[in-house]
Order: sequence, then C-alpha cells, then structure tokens
Amino acid sequence: MSAEAEQTLKRRIVFTALADYLSGESLMQALNLWEANYAAKPVYALNEFVGKLGEHPAIAGKRKDVIRTLLSLSQNPVGLLPNPTAQHTSFKPVARPEPGVYPERLDKVFAHFLTALEMVMPADEFVTLRLSFLLRLNDMPLNPTLKARLRMWFDSEGSDRTFSVVCNAPEIRRVVNQLYVALCEQYGPVQADDTLAATVMWLERKHPACVRDIRRFL
Repeated sequence: MSAEAEQTLKRRIVFTALADYLSGESLMQALNLWEANYAAKPVYALNEFVGKLGEHPAIAGKRKDVIRTLLSLSQNPVGLLPNPTAQHTSFKPVARPEPGVYPERLDKVFAHFLTALEMVMPADEFVTLRLSFLLRLNDMPLNPTLKARLRMWFDSEGSDRTFSVVCNAPEIRRVVNQLYVALCEQYGPVQADDTLAATVMWLERKHPACVRDIRRFL
C-alpha cells in the first residue's frame, strides 16, 4: 500500500469512528484537527486526540468508547465511510480556562494519583511501569526540580515516598500522558484505559476531593 493510500485509509477510519458521535461541521473540524496534529503520530497519540475532542458535549464522558471504536476499525477496517471531500474548518474546542499554577495542592493531587495507580496494579507490573517511565524521563520537557522529584519517587519503593514540588498543570499533563503511553506499551490501549478507570475509582473512594482535578489530565 502506498503512503498516500495508507493515509487515506487512516483518514477514513477516523472519519467513520467519529461519525458515530459528531456530524456536519463539528465532524469535519475534528477530522481537520487529527490531520493537522496527529495523522503522522503513532497510535498512542489517539488518546491525546480524543482527549481534545472530549471538550465537545457529544463526546464528553465517552473517550473510552471512541478509542475502542478507533482501535477496532484500525485492526479491521471494514464498513468504512467514503473519504470525505468537504472543505475542512479549524477545530474550535469549547472555551475553557487553562488551569493555572497550584503550588500548594497540584503536587498533592498528583501524589494521590501515583499512589492510586500503584494500588490498582499488581506489584511486579507497577515495577515494570516505573522502570519504563524512568527511561522516558530524561527526554521530557520539565523543569529540573520536578524532574528530580519524579526520578526520586519512581526510583524508590515504600509508603514513605513523598512528592512535593511546585509544578503547573501543563507539566503534570505531560507526565500523565507519558505514563499512559508507557501503560499502552505494557498492556495495550484497552487495558491501559481500564487501569486508569480503576485508578479513578480508587481515588473516588479514598480521596474524592482530588478526582475532579486529576480528571483534567486523563
């Protein structure tokens, strides 16, 4: 299959999957977002792409279903809609203020998330995740202090670990995204999503006040 034919197939897969949730201009805007920012990226980038679409009311709360549809069609591309030809328009997400810096509490929210993730994963599999994340850490665009605290947390064991550092929302979002990519490589996207869902459920029981904040990064 030529590169052009492969790109057309991927475009039809995305278009078909999103057509279950969007239509008209909203559908074309979403397709344009994919083409402009994600078409050349690996399959794991679909999580970030669908996360952007999650700001749309028709997709909000359905990220897992959308990703399942995209992966299913990628593995078995049958029943695809024709290649769309309508002129695209830029994707316009629902306006939402970007969370600012929370030096007193954002690090605590993330610490609860790490604890929850460790609690829901088998011990040996969490060790594998820790090692995989540490291999990625050097290349992540984070401030040196945050990077050092992350390395200290992931490179140690035991309940006495602490995570306390001034950080901002975009940095934590990058960290969570890399954890998700590592989970996808370890488990596959579907089980990775199930693991994150179990993590949120654990937080809802143990630290319900931080759930809304951590959902912004998933």
